[in-house]
Amino acid sequence: MDNDRRNPILPLDEESLSEFLEGRTLVSSSLFPQGKCNSNYKLTLSDGTVVVARVSNSGPNSKELRVMELAQQCVKVPKVLYENAAIVVLEFLNGRNLESVPEYSRLAGVAIAQLSSVTFDASGSIEEDGSISAFDFGGVQGFIHSSLENADLAKRLGVERKEKLLTLLCNKAHLLEELDSHTCFVHGDFNPTNILIHEGHLSGVIDWEFALAGTPYMDIGNLLRNTPQSFHSEIENGLREGGMDLPSDWKERAELVDLTSQLEFLMSSRSEEFKLTCIQRIDNVIEQYGESF
Repeated sequence: MDNDRRNPILPLDEESLSEFLEGRTLVSSSLFPQGKCNSNYKLTLSDGTVVVARVSNSGPNSKELRVMELAQQCVKVPKVLYENAAIVVLEFLNGRNLESVPEYSRLAGVAIAQLSSVTFDASGSIEEDGSISAFDFGGVQGFIHSSLENADLAKRLGVERKEKLLTLLCNKAHLLEELDSHTCFVHGDFNPTNILIHEGHLSGVIDWEFALAGTPYMDIGNLLRNTPQSFHSEIENGLREGGMDLPSDWKERAELVDLTSQLEFLMSSRSEEFKLTCIQRIDNVIEQYGESF
């Protein structure tokens, strides 16, 4: 098992594909290395068809498939070719992930803006029927405060860093309240590895299991964090091109919201090496946007 995965790799059960194969045979299968949660396999069939088989650690994929139906009005997503309780077979989309071609970061910015144009009646989790269920912890502020009550996380952060973080949250409370009022369509894991580029165009956005209704600055923060700084202006250009009205403090908003990811990572099974980078990112946000301590 990759020591930086959230969940163990699940094997591909060929029996679960029998109905989909319809007499064809499986010629080859290979695991996509990028995923940290689910296990995704590239399959080549005897008739030359290439597809993606997704084996989920969280059980049935009905909620994610519902989200993909909503998303396809804004961005290209893989077509669902077959599903059962054990597996989902998706269209294989040509393209290289944005991580390998960051010069196309503008296209990712456009996609975020397009998604954010879709709004819901409230913020929260998107259910299978399209309704929204409120998160137990509330919004950004609620998640951060509830996370800081976790004894293991508090110990890892240390007393001084935790106090600085709480002071920052207090000073930015008005801004965070505004962000918590957003009810936009959010991918939730808008990492360059989930964004495909083909022949200079965005050919698809994949892995929608963390989608939600909330602030688009979550997706912006994720994209900024995983894209070299030299391409951040391209992200900004794309966001504006896609129709977002960006305030002057747009980067600050994104980095404050992204604190939720850093804290969640620190409570996950991600590697210790990765968690050290999370601590450094938290320190950078405190230093850049907090008052002198």
